[in-house]
Amino acid sequence: GLVDHLLSEASLAEQGEILKAIVCPQLEDPDACMAAIDMWFGDMASCIYNHFVLEGDVCARLGLCKKASIFTPRDWTCEECTDVLARTSAYMSEPETIAEAVEYLQGDCFCGAEGHTDDCPGLVSTVLPIALPVLSGVLVDQTAELCQEVLGVC
Repeated sequence: GLVDHLLSEASLAEQGEILKAIVCPQLEDPDACMAAIDMWFGDMASCIYNHFVLEGDVCARLGLCKKASIFTPRDWTCEECTDVLARTSAYMSEPETIAEAVEYLQGDCFCGAEGHTDDCPGLVSTVLPIALPVLSGVLVDQTAELCQEVLGVC
């Protein structure tokens, strides 16, 4: 499904490179940002995509389906897939979603996990508000590719 694709090693590497190119130069310490993305982005992405796309039930919020059926196989059209990714992208960029994501990552899933330092909540609140809109843009830019790879349409 979509989440499996987004969390694949190749996709995570690509998303991380995009964040390093776009987000890190906007911060006071770009080198520290790049190191943090190299080290932690996979864990952050896992928390975000699993929580917001699967548990957060983007599907129901977008009024498209019964819980999680959007990410299970069925006959999709290219238009449906494109529309879902556009709506998911818009949802990821909403201020409420970003605020919720910051709070969620500052909790047990990410900052509360082993190996994180006291500066984790600050890092999350600095990086995430810039990173989520960038990642939502990636979803839109890669719509055709994602619909082909994940659902075999477009």
